[in-house]
Amino acid sequence: MQQTQVQEELVKLQPKGLITIPKKMRDFLNFEEKSILRLRVEKGRLYLEPLKTLPYPVRTYTKEEIKEFLALDAKETKKLKKKGLLK
Repeated sequence: MQQTQVQEELVKLQPKGLITIPKKMRDFLNFEEKSILRLRVEKGRLYLEPLKTLPYPVRTYTKEEIKEFLALDAKETKKLKKKGLLK
């Protein structure tokens, strides 16, 4: 069973709500300068979660494009099943 390592530090809330995450915690969590973090409040507690970003732009699709893709996929699946290439 893996044991969770607990680290604790006291920090002071600065003007405009700024806090500093202590260096040893940033190092332990591999937080780099300009890392993107998700903040979440749950049951009166604040959680910080590192997010991974992709090094390239990601495209979004419209509902119509998704509908067209699914229709094409269904058509191709039917063809492949007919040829015995899919079950």
